[in-house]
Amino acid sequence: MEAGIFKPLKNKAYRSLFGAQVFSDLGNWLDFIAIQVIVAYHWGLGEAAIASVIIIMGIPWVIIGPLASVFVDRLPQKILMITCLLLRVLFVAGMFFAPNLYVMLLFVFLKSTVAALYDPARQSAIRHTVSEEDLPEAVTLSQLSVNTMKIVGPALGGGLIALYGVRSPFIFEAAGFLIAVVILMALPKIESESSAKKQESSYLDDLKEGVRHIFSARILKAAIILSSIAFFIIFLYDGLFVFVAQNLGFAGEEFGLLVSSVGFGSVVGALLLGRFTSWKNKPIQQMALASVMSGILILLIGVGVYGVFELPKILWMAGAFLLGILAAAEGVPYGYVLQSETPKNIMGRVSSAAASLQTFSMLVAPAAGAMLAKWIGVSGVLAGAGIATFFLGTIALAINLRKNVEAKSIGA
Repeated sequence: MEAGIFKPLKNKAYRSLFGAQVFSDLGNWLDFIAIQVIVAYHWGLGEAAIASVIIIMGIPWVIIGPLASVFVDRLPQKILMITCLLLRVLFVAGMFFAPNLYVMLLFVFLKSTVAALYDPARQSAIRHTVSEEDLPEAVTLSQLSVNTMKIVGPALGGGLIALYGVRSPFIFEAAGFLIAVVILMALPKIESESSAKKQESSYLDDLKEGVRHIFSARILKAAIILSSIAFFIIFLYDGLFVFVAQNLGFAGEEFGLLVSSVGFGSVVGALLLGRFTSWKNKPIQQMALASVMSGILILLIGVGVYGVFELPKILWMAGAFLLGILAAAEGVPYGYVLQSETPKNIMGRVSSAAASLQTFSMLVAPAAGAMLAKWIGVSGVLAGAGIATFFLGTIALAINLRKNVEAKSIGA
């Protein structure tokens, strides 16, 4: 199992990229708890302040990332990534010393802005350094880092707060970014086609080229649309998960177990997809099937929240674990399609545009979910999300099947 998924790490360039990504992903989540504790407990601010932090985190990914992505493709990726990491150290220091919410929001915005530049540069660097043969495993490892750090980061942040104080995660986060810089120093120079012709086309032409490619590449377009809609549906109920736990009988201190079950499932799912890579031949079908199965599971959880049936907590945790596996079964093929269906020279622009759509879905959905919960209840939102996810997968399967039949008939 391990030889397969870790095969890309034999590549020195990818090894540097992956090592830096682990510390970068950890940094993205390490301060998540600290910011909320400072805002809610130390400054005594309410839900609107927490919501403003989350919105400010997302705005750069929706607006600035896509607009700046042209420069991501034009500039030397190694230097860009190192610069972004060093700037993040600076902005984390600003968050450490922030005396009030407004200063904190400024540095949260700046940190998210450089993160929105770092990620497409990293995606582009992967495309330039990994062979087509190793791409499924490389994408899986990347997803594994994201999923693992979503669990490790907040847990470690909470532990550091308990041991060393509420602002201590910022110090460890800055140290992690500096370690990532040292790791990236070993990255060989990446030859970028677009940097050679950067004077030949205008900024607007380059920006439009990335968007045009998304609409012209059928599989890529399908993956981005499917993923963005799935993100919207997930985040309809994601913010209500604490109320789901309450309704299922989980005490406050047990809520973390339910969330960790989802995270652990996503890690196991990524490992399984890294071991069995036959899905790369039909990635959209894999995403759609995972969507169908997720829909059924979410609907069942919604019915359980409503009180139609009761299960022991361990079985609800098993359901959350399975939900995590299915999330990986959608996320990993999406990452592979993004890499394999995009030319190297426009990787930054395409990945930024895709991230923009997904982040927009993630920002809009929680407010919609909260309003729906007031109208039809938490169980109603979950049941509706489950039905929508099921039909999303079913429609995607039907469209994909029809396109494949048409392609075969044309080929014949």
